[in-house]
Amino acid sequence: MGGRRRFTLPVAVVLVVALCILTLTASHLEADSAKIWTGHAKEFEELLENAEVTAIKDLGSGANNPKRVTLQQGERTLRGLWKPITRGPKEWAWESYETEVAAYQIDRMLGLDMVPPTVVKEIDGQTGSLQLWVDGCRLYEDVEGDAHKTVSWELQMSRMRVFDTVIGNWDRGPRNYMVDDDWNIVLIDHSQAFSSSHYLDEQLDKLPPRFDRKQIESMKHWDVEYLSFRFGRLLLTPQVDAIIIRRDALLRYVDDLVENRGDENVWFADDKTTRKQ
Repeated sequence: MGGRRRFTLPVAVVLVVALCILTLTASHLEADSAKIWTGHAKEFEELLENAEVTAIKDLGSGANNPKRVTLQQGERTLRGLWKPITRGPKEWAWESYETEVAAYQIDRMLGLDMVPPTVVKEIDGQTGSLQLWVDGCRLYEDVEGDAHKTVSWELQMSRMRVFDTVIGNWDRGPRNYMVDDDWNIVLIDHSQAFSSSHYLDEQLDKLPPRFDRKQIESMKHWDVEYLSFRFGRLLLTPQVDAIIIRRDALLRYVDDLVENRGDENVWFADDKTTRKQ
C-alpha cells in the first residue's frame, strides 16, 4: 500500500507530583529494594483495603490536596498516599482517583512492578485511591545526572514509555517517577491518565528505540470486553476504547519497525520470549 500510515495515540496528559515513603513491619515482606511489594502485590493490596486508618495528614502540596495516611492491622503498620479526586475536568485534562487504580491494574497486567500497589479506599465517607508510599526513593529529577545508562536501565525506560503509551501519559517528566538505590524505577502520578483521544503522529519521539518483546506480546490478547470486565467502573467506555486503539497503533508501529530494521534492531537482545505469529 502506498502513502503514509497514520498511527493514533493519546494527547499529552499532565501528571501530578507525589512523594514516596512506606514503612512496613512484617518481616516476611521486607526486601533490599525499595520495591518491597514485588512478589507480594496481592498481600499489599489486602493490607491497604482492610487495614484500619489510624492517622491522616494533609500534605499541603499537590493540586489535588493528597493526604498521607497511616494504617494498622495487627502488628503491621504501613503508610500510603490517599487521593479522593472527583472525576471531572481539571484545567485541560480530565482526572480522577479511578485512573490511579487503573494504572496500577495495567502495570499488573504487563508484569512491570513499577507502580506501587493502589486500591480504592473509603475514608471518612470519601472514596479515593490509596497507594503505597515507598521508602528509599528519590525523584529522578534529583539524580538524573548520575543515571547508569546500562542495558538494564534502557530496558526499564522502554517499558515505562510503552506503559505511558498504553495509558495515555505523554507528559511524564523527571518529577513523575522515582528511582531507588539500585536504579529500579517507581512510577507515580496517574490521576490524569487514560485520555479518550488517540493521536500518535506528533508523539513518535516519545516511543523507545527498542522494545521488550514480552511486554508487547502480553497486551495482544486484550479486547474491549476483557478490559471492560477487568476495570469495571474505574474507566469510562471511551477510555477503554482508547486503550485498544492505542494498543493497536503501537503494535502496527512496532511491526513496521521490525519490517524496516530487522528483529535484532527492535527487540532487546536478552529477551528470550518467542514472538507469536
